[in-house]
Amino acid sequence: MGAGRRRQGLGPFVARDLAAAGAEIPGFVVTSAASRDAVTRAWACDLGIEARGHLDLSSLLRAERLDALAILSPAESHERALEAALEAGLHVLCEKPFLWGRPELGRAARRLALGFDTRGLLLWENCQWPYALPAFERLHPSALSGSPRRLAMRLQPDSLGAQMLGDSVPHVLSLIQALLPGGAGRIERLRFSGGGPASDRLELGFRFFSGDRELGVEIDLHRSDRRPRQASLEIDGYRAERLVAADGYQLSFAADGRTVPLPDPLTLLVADFVGALPPPGERATASRSREIAERMELLERIVTAFARHARGEAAP
Repeated sequence: MGAGRRRQGLGPFVARDLAAAGAEIPGFVVTSAASRDAVTRAWACDLGIEARGHLDLSSLLRAERLDALAILSPAESHERALEAALEAGLHVLCEKPFLWGRPELGRAARRLALGFDTRGLLLWENCQWPYALPAFERLHPSALSGSPRRLAMRLQPDSLGAQMLGDSVPHVLSLIQALLPGGAGRIERLRFSGGGPASDRLELGFRFFSGDRELGVEIDLHRSDRRPRQASLEIDGYRAERLVAADGYQLSFAADGRTVPLPDPLTLLVADFVGALPPPGERATASRSREIAERMELLERIVTAFARHARGEAAP
């Protein structure tokens, strides 16, 4: 569901990558008949995908035989779609943020994660940046040889205020989990700069602790509706700028006059998701439900602290 490109929609790109990975796409969901007809034509012409459009998720679930659901709709609708997929026994790839627009994000995510795990269903969130780490290491061969001490990211969400956090912070949290694997961590010393109602810039920093490991994290968010959006990643002083070629959306990492190809992280993630789908009737063995729940607990901590910052309250 979420086949169009309204807001920051990834529908056409995920459909492209699902088909390339060998998945069959029998149907999709949009919100209007005009969008349904436009997506049907565009997918058939541009992607070679013949799929039936539906105007709501219940219609899709009644009419189509599905094994999995890609949830690409606005984040506020994710919880309802996740509940419906769980009831229908479907594996799920969900756009980030996994949940949004409700209190107790972490508790709700834990409840859903337990439900999918209990039924043996695959649950993934579309957090792509860990798939960029191999290219980062090709650019900086020694950068990831030890436990990192500092991580910095610059991203350009098409949003303001707290929504900037929902659109961007899951990427950073997924990178933290990839760099410091092994269980839940905690966030301390949160600080914010900017992010007011009229501000297009929000900076935040914190210390992340996992066992005896500590990671300093800096995030610079600058609103932009230009495409392609700029992004950069820095680990322990090794920096990489993500470049997007004007012709053909070819990605690369660049630093100090050097570049390395960056395979599209979305394509890699989607292919891995399709590859992890178990045969019908078998339980999934590669769910990422635990990581998702932990990310949502950390995101809730950040969003709650930002709300105090926006009200002018001192950090606890």
